[in-house]
Amino acid sequence: MSRKYHLSYNAIDFNSDFDGNYNETKRFILCVLANTNYLNLYSYCESTFIIEYLEIQPKLFAYVRQNIEKHFYYSLSLVDINETEHAIGHNRNINHALKLQSEIKNLSYNDLKKIITAY
Repeated sequence: MSRKYHLSYNAIDFNSDFDGNYNETKRFILCVLANTNYLNLYSYCESTFIIEYLEIQPKLFAYVRQNIEKHFYYSLSLVDINETEHAIGHNRNINHALKLQSEIKNLSYNDLKKIITAY
């Protein structure tokens, strides 16, 4: 069974670190996560991702801390499995979910202005 992680984040200094551009904060997080070769990425509300992998990712917590701690407050959790399914409940915004898929498809590391380490 795959394993899911929940990541919520807020920029520490939105104006200084990302020129007040919310799209840049999200793009940075997406670029960090893209390096982890996730299976699926979901977003049901702003500033929150559900990241799915084929198996537990022991390096994920250290990798996320190393790459985003300087610029973001965040919470990263491994989602529990309740018998045969992940223990997640949500009231998703389908338009937000569809927008995320478009952002992932068009994701670019160009002019990111911040260094991302290898996973």
